[in-house]
Amino acid sequence: MARAALLPVALLLCLALAGSADAERKPVGFYGLKNKKGDFSIKVTNWGATLVSVLVPDCQGNLADVILGYDTLGGYVNGTGSFGATVGRVVNRIAKSRFVLDGKAYRLFRNDGNNSIHGGHRGFDKVIWTVKEYVRDGDTPYSSCESRVVVLEAGFPGDLDVYVTYQLSGPYDLSIRMNATATTKATPDAMRKVAFVRDPESGRALELWANQPGVQLYTSNWVSNEKGKAGKVYGQYGALCLETQAYPDAVNHPNFPSSIVRPGQVYKHDMLFKFSN
Repeated sequence: MARAALLPVALLLCLALAGSADAERKPVGFYGLKNKKGDFSIKVTNWGATLVSVLVPDCQGNLADVILGYDTLGGYVNGTGSFGATVGRVVNRIAKSRFVLDGKAYRLFRNDGNNSIHGGHRGFDKVIWTVKEYVRDGDTPYSSCESRVVVLEAGFPGDLDVYVTYQLSGPYDLSIRMNATATTKATPDAMRKVAFVRDPESGRALELWANQPGVQLYTSNWVSNEKGKAGKVYGQYGALCLETQAYPDAVNHPNFPSSIVRPGQVYKHDMLFKFSN
């Protein structure tokens, strides 16, 4: 995917030290970005670097939020839907919750039967991120990040410096860039964004461009009676989610594209959501 030029509004989130007392005291809030015309906007929270809302017009020019989510922070902390979350350290399944890297076996936290999924019991979507740059106005804004070391407790080796940038480009384009740099040991890393899109009868359309080798179409088959925005109850098959990612269980399949990041290397996951009507 071609990298977008400097974009009109940006928000950059850095992951704080997971599990530290300092991280738990960091403030959590909601941050909005809007284009100059005022007819395309998003909202995110630094709890889990989560995408909270995307307001975009339909074919009649009527604005509506097109993604699933919750009205309050408590919904994202306690909800089971992973709506809008940044998921990692490794998304999808690692079979039998184990892998071998550089001759050493690692055993992971099991949270999907015998498997490990989405970073274990406390992945990137369950920690507080640090907002490093919040630029809402101007023609040539920029974003910069002083990365923080990340140590998770699910059995993965090595530390990571991680950040996510949200930017609005074009009339109705949302760019999300995820970077993770290994700092101490080789480690698997394969973050992804989860955004459940609904409202198929409005004339809106969505294209998703990304630089990862795989994509999973999730049809909300595990969503059941989840109370969401404005008191709505989300049910099975009520939305769809395009999840660009590395291949599932790539760390156990040498013939798959590698998901290993070695010290000094950077994992990059770039996504461009293009809405139209």
